[in-house]
Amino acid sequence: MPAVPSAPNPKAVKAPFVVEGLPDEEFWDCYNRRLEFPLAAVAAVLVHVVILVGGGYALFSVMRDDENPGPKLELVAVGGMDDAGEGSAGSGGNPDPDLVRDMSPMNSTKSVVPVTAAIEQARENIQKIVLEDPSGKIPIAASNAAAYSQLDDNLRKKLLGVGSQKGEGNQPGKGFDGTPGAGPGGTGADSTRARGLRWVLRFKVANGRDYLEQLKAMNAELLFPIPSSKDSILITNLGTPNGKVASDADLRGLAGKIQFSDTRRDAVQGVAGAVGLDFTPKTFFAFFPKGLETDLARLETSYRNRRAEDIEETVFRVTIRGGGYEFVVDEQQIKK
Repeated sequence: MPAVPSAPNPKAVKAPFVVEGLPDEEFWDCYNRRLEFPLAAVAAVLVHVVILVGGGYALFSVMRDDENPGPKLELVAVGGMDDAGEGSAGSGGNPDPDLVRDMSPMNSTKSVVPVTAAIEQARENIQKIVLEDPSGKIPIAASNAAAYSQLDDNLRKKLLGVGSQKGEGNQPGKGFDGTPGAGPGGTGADSTRARGLRWVLRFKVANGRDYLEQLKAMNAELLFPIPSSKDSILITNLGTPNGKVASDADLRGLAGKIQFSDTRRDAVQGVAGAVGLDFTPKTFFAFFPKGLETDLARLETSYRNRRAEDIEETVFRVTIRGGGYEFVVDEQQIKK
């Protein structure tokens, strides 16, 4: 009987090799068929470079602006609305007609006395004729010269105390022309009149009403010369601004106080509207108490330790806070 072959041992038979799929591609092969990887890498580097360069340029620009700031926007002297550029004269066309912007002290005088030669002419006339100073040594700020040049000659002399007062004070004479005393009627560098001519105030204000409130905080009296007239309207209490025609006695009293002026159209009209005047003045004058003059005189001479006799012009910045006021010397020019 032939032998029956035995069944094969399943453990001894190898299973056939089964290929389940293609092997994984290398990273470079997978993402480089259409240059995806190198393009993405280059784009990422480029973006970072742009950000770094842009940030560096912006930082450099900020540092450069800090080192070389642009020209200041200034507000002028009582002579002036605002020296910081937030409400100085000459803009016009605003929803608030009292709002004034962007005007420097010298530019403000140009609206009244258009050219430098005219300003110098006005200054010279006031020195030699009105102040009886043939030597022309009494300093007068340009903005003040512009304001006084608009006045009737009689009113100008009364405000400056010319011909009505002699020098007063408990000091020996300090006048440039030998006038004795340092009081309101003198022409010495420490006299009230000389200080009022060379001093300039700069305010930071928003509009005519704000300007008026700041002057009120300084206990100012305001005088508005009536155009084409020898009369002026005087307001002594800005809390209840009821004006009256200034008498000769009023003007003599004002001549003994430190005085400043503003000639800028928008500034003057803003304040005139705030006090309710029924005419349009070209300028107004503000007169301040003796204590304020004393404070300013101390600041003027302590600034760089200069004598009043050596100073051509001093510009004070005014800051009103909480109903009070503070001063700081903003600029000072010495005589040449």
